[in-house]
Amino acid sequence: MADLLFLAVEEVIPPTHPVAILAIPLGLLFMSGGVYVLLWSNFGAKKAGAIYGVAFFGFTFLLGMFWWFGGPGIPVGLGISHLPGQSSDHYQDRWFAFEAGSERAQFFDVVQNPDAFVPLEEFTGVEGLDEDAMQADRGFAALAGSVGGAVGSMQDQFLPVDDNGVAQIGAERRTEYEADAEAARPDGAVGRAQPFFGVQQVGDPLAAEDPDTGVLVSSQTFQATATFVDDEGVPVEPVEVGEPTTWYAFYDPGALWLPSAVWAIISLVFFLLSLFWLDRLEMRDKKREIIEVEESETPAVPVAQ
Repeated sequence: MADLLFLAVEEVIPPTHPVAILAIPLGLLFMSGGVYVLLWSNFGAKKAGAIYGVAFFGFTFLLGMFWWFGGPGIPVGLGISHLPGQSSDHYQDRWFAFEAGSERAQFFDVVQNPDAFVPLEEFTGVEGLDEDAMQADRGFAALAGSVGGAVGSMQDQFLPVDDNGVAQIGAERRTEYEADAEAARPDGAVGRAQPFFGVQQVGDPLAAEDPDTGVLVSSQTFQATATFVDDEGVPVEPVEVGEPTTWYAFYDPGALWLPSAVWAIISLVFFLLSLFWLDRLEMRDKKREIIEVEESETPAVPVAQ
């Protein structure tokens, strides 16, 4: 038993393994089989299937509605998070980073209007409050935490770095950075730090709502830096290389409700089909009872006196 728990917790069994594929069908078979056999022994195979279908899909429909719209103690999107063949975060909310002049930037007119971007406290209407009061505001706290992820995504695309700390940038951009780094090389620098190229955020992130699409867009300015070390191997103050660049990211709220909606709709369809099937079977049985009652019996022939 301990080995089975270890395999489940450590995810040793991959999702493509036959055992993982058969887990849910076998679970449904054992859970539903006993109930169906009990109904079969009392109502027959067809009516047992119709009764179980009405009960099962009625329950899954109500469950899907709670997942879809939430309820007391049930937040929205708590149910299934993805459809078969999709990753578990397929419908999660996320930020998509892009730079000015890219294809994504063409979808947002607000990118062409830098004055539309305002600090987060102004965007959420809590400007003028002290730090504690702003953090206590749920809207500001949620936006600040979300935009923090957007800044990380923008920074990763502005200066991508591999596992060895080497910046993954083009030859032209690297040449520019190398020239700027040598020109601004500090006194006493004898070598390069690892990683050599880094990023500094210029100012705080800003936010704006695109007037045409209504999509939330965030912006952040980055400055690339180069870091040298002195004769003792201690990094010295980084020097700026290249020009400050503003990156953007738009917010996709995701669709956590969609898998639950699909679940609820499919359950409703099968519930109605099972209900129709059960109704047909009930009507058939009633007609049989009426025919048996109304069927005339052959009268007994009186004995001649």
